[in-house]
Amino acid sequence: MTDFAASTGTIRVVPPARVRGALPWIVWVLGTLTYLVAIVGRSSLAGLGTDVAVRFDAGSATLALFATLQLAVYGALQVPAGLLLDRFGARIVVTAGMLTMAGGSVWLAFAGDAPTAIAARVLTGAGDAMIFPSVLRLLALWFPARRVPLIQQVTAQTGQLGQVLSVVVLTALVHAASWEIAFVALAATFVVFALLDVALIREREPRRVPGRTRPRQGALLVAAVREPGTRLAFWMHFVTPFAGTAFALLWGIPFLTAGEGLDADAASLVVVVFVLSGAVFAPVMGLVSGARPARRPAIAIVSVLAQAAAFGGILLTPGPAPMWLLVVWVVTLSSGGAASMVAFDVARRDNPVARLSTATGVVNMGGFIAALVAVYLIGLALDLQHADPAAYTRGELRGAMATVYALWAVGLVGIGVESWRRRRAHP
Repeated sequence: MTDFAASTGTIRVVPPARVRGALPWIVWVLGTLTYLVAIVGRSSLAGLGTDVAVRFDAGSATLALFATLQLAVYGALQVPAGLLLDRFGARIVVTAGMLTMAGGSVWLAFAGDAPTAIAARVLTGAGDAMIFPSVLRLLALWFPARRVPLIQQVTAQTGQLGQVLSVVVLTALVHAASWEIAFVALAATFVVFALLDVALIREREPRRVPGRTRPRQGALLVAAVREPGTRLAFWMHFVTPFAGTAFALLWGIPFLTAGEGLDADAASLVVVVFVLSGAVFAPVMGLVSGARPARRPAIAIVSVLAQAAAFGGILLTPGPAPMWLLVVWVVTLSSGGAASMVAFDVARRDNPVARLSTATGVVNMGGFIAALVAVYLIGLALDLQHADPAAYTRGELRGAMATVYALWAVGLVGIGVESWRRRRAHP
């Protein structure tokens, strides 16, 4: 689908011609590294849950607010970020995102109470919202369509290494130096990448047919939402990654240590497995998505069913779950991250370049809406059980984490309904 006039009557966009040379790869590498650094900032509290609770005297629900409000801002800004990208391009937006995350990290470094620290995380989420959509736009503009699914998967999984850096490196820096030094150092890293982005990132404009005007931003959004492929992609992105996001962002380490009895080193190893196993799923799903576009919704469904089955095995284990089962569980969670990227292939197939970033923003809201609901529901369920953040029990954590099944059910229904609607719209 390349004719934007079919939906708005305003502009026809011609896909960019193939570009040779090193420039596309330079742009891709820098964009990928920028995304990796953004993931470090997004998940910077993943290994610091107990530190945050003690430092800011936070209960379980308050602790969850650090993540949920950050994700809420991220999700809420996906559509505005997409509109800004379609208007101003990736270089301006990604640079602004890095600088905003730097401000949030400095603010968090010197926050003296929980409300101030939560506000700092909100600012971090606002900057984070601008990064990944910018990178996806660069891929769509610089690379042939047949290559984008695989490159996109590699980009996403490389970025997820930021979770390892946050859990291992940033947590170690907080404990070895201080909270202030660690988060100021993180802010300085964001500034360095902002300078690199503004200096090196270039966006290649799609060719436009003469005589057509640029569509209004509202028309872009309406056309993107009306497209059944966008809505199908939204539900695919909603249902596949949120459990893994909740695990990586806040609840994974407490669940593994307080809930399943692992020590800190073993829990960190499980997190590393979670991140690295995505590197196996990414190229496989990218190749399948590129070769079998009709199978893209099935990829999401299989991933969700695997996650639900593995976690069900943990819930049914009477004592601590064996290490092998925990590893199987996090491997299935990592499949959700790779499967969520397939949603962008669906959106890219059914939306022209002129509104691609707007559609991407709509889709990207899905996973983060689900994640923020999941993170907060887990914290709320713990508080309803009067759980002590310094002494969670296995039963409390398992009962709270089981709330993810409701969101899986909602997302699977959404995929079923919108798959049917898309088949009717595009027989």
